[in-house]
Amino acid sequence: MSEYFRKYIKKEHYQNHYSNLKFKTSFRNCILEALKRRQWKEVEGDDWDIMWAEKEWIHEVMDHTHLQPNQKINHFRNHYELTRKDLMIKNLKRYKKNLEREGKNEEANNYNFFPQTFHLPSEYPIFCEEFKRQSQNGESKTPWIMKPIGKSQGKGIFIFNKLQSISQWKNTLRFNQEAQQAEAYIVQKYIADPLLIGGKKFDMRIYLLCTSYQPLTLYLYRTGFARFTHHRYDNEDISNTYVHLTNVAIQKTSDNYDEKLGGKWNIQTLKLFLMTKFGQEKVAETFYNIQMLMIRSLQAVQKIIINDKHCFELYGFDILLDATLKPWLLEVNASPSMTSNTPIDFELKCGLLDDVFTIIDLEKVLTGNEEQIGGFDLVCRGTPIKLPINSTFTTYLGSFNNRQQQLKKIAKSTAIRLAQTYQETQTKPIDNGSKNQKDEKEKQQRSTSKGPQTIQNGINNKLGMQPKQNSIIKRNGTNLPALGTIQNKNTVKRQPLQNAVQLQPPQIQALNSNKKINPSEEQILTVNQKLQQLTQDNKLSTFQPYKQQSQYNDVMGMSNRNIQRDEE
Repeated sequence: MSEYFRKYIKKEHYQNHYSNLKFKTSFRNCILEALKRRQWKEVEGDDWDIMWAEKEWIHEVMDHTHLQPNQKINHFRNHYELTRKDLMIKNLKRYKKNLEREGKNEEANNYNFFPQTFHLPSEYPIFCEEFKRQSQNGESKTPWIMKPIGKSQGKGIFIFNKLQSISQWKNTLRFNQEAQQAEAYIVQKYIADPLLIGGKKFDMRIYLLCTSYQPLTLYLYRTGFARFTHHRYDNEDISNTYVHLTNVAIQKTSDNYDEKLGGKWNIQTLKLFLMTKFGQEKVAETFYNIQMLMIRSLQAVQKIIINDKHCFELYGFDILLDATLKPWLLEVNASPSMTSNTPIDFELKCGLLDDVFTIIDLEKVLTGNEEQIGGFDLVCRGTPIKLPINSTFTTYLGSFNNRQQQLKKIAKSTAIRLAQTYQETQTKPIDNGSKNQKDEKEKQQRSTSKGPQTIQNGINNKLGMQPKQNSIIKRNGTNLPALGTIQNKNTVKRQPLQNAVQLQPPQIQALNSNKKINPSEEQILTVNQKLQQLTQDNKLSTFQPYKQQSQYNDVMGMSNRNIQRDEE
């Protein structure tokens, strides 16, 4: 993690703390330094989280190795479809033909950023015909450049303008049939009018990070560098490699090599210089074309590359500008050199690698929706990403690299987001626990709570009242009422009233029995009170409907006239 992430994010907020991460690599240059700066642990076995491997390890071991879900490696399985010179040209040509076949001629015309190329020795007859045709058209002095498909750092490259110079491959294949195969080369039409600065030739090394091919996800690094030759350009002197090849491995052996500067320019400095000479609009268009050139190169192999969630790739594009500021793709490097020759170069490459590891996000702190991380800008996610219309830039390539400020800003916002997430995860179990405790408390209260009857009995006890009991009325078999009498409406209504009198507390019955009612007050007595008086006077202990029928009729206000009317 960058120092800002380690500074602002607390240890308990990490999903996977950086001190637990392990790496493995055989490189001893800026790669090792960048890995150690992140405070990861180096291991030798197979228990690693990220491995920066060589290309040979991918070819020999990876196809027979099962990677764990948390492991990352710096190459796709068949990365050579883009990084091997002959396959790169083959796939670009094939993709262009497919676009033309589909009727997308406008898009197909954009694939004109690579020179005319042939594969030797398989396409040697076709190349001879093209060479002779150009000689007849007065282009006999046009040079061609030969490059071995499996070598780097300028090894085996030479320039020629005569067919006799390459007769070695023809003779080897014709007269040495026992040989398995002649060494494969590609031959390209040499760009004879490159853009010169100070009379010297240069090309650009630009970095592009691919984290996925499905969907195609690309990050373009703002900073790169221009590599200059240490000899003035001379188109006639085709045998002098110091004049035509910008590879650092070759220029370091020159007597004019400057160890302090290393023959490199920051790409931002180069862009500002070109603006003073060609204007801002022309240079902005050129750098936008460079960005689209890189995106289209990966689109051409998108369906061929085996996509793997364990893999990522840091490509190094070598791009040359001609005198008209048209960009040309020379090659794509799967393992761009991470060996520095100056202090500025060292910091550039260490910062580049640190941002690569931040994007890979082994610590699981990013959201994946960031458009800029350090010096990298997201330029493609499924389709190329265009800047807003009101933006002053068409591309951030070659602009000011605000890497430190951007990392500090994103580290603070990430720390706040992780702190909130951590707090939510901590409060959620507490809320669940309090809710469970509340439910248990309510359940306990329900189990120990008293019913309504129990509560009423408690109130009666406090008032000195006896609890109500169900009274059983005993009747003798001979005194049972007649069926017609039981059905009488008045008889049915009197029963609960008599029961109510019998169920009164003793204290209240005593008061009622001692109370004397005056004759004048008898008229205003209610039915209940009359019934109580009648019961007390006769001292009834049981209900005797036949014996006291007439008296009850008087109490209830039923006269003989009403009885006769009912009988009629």
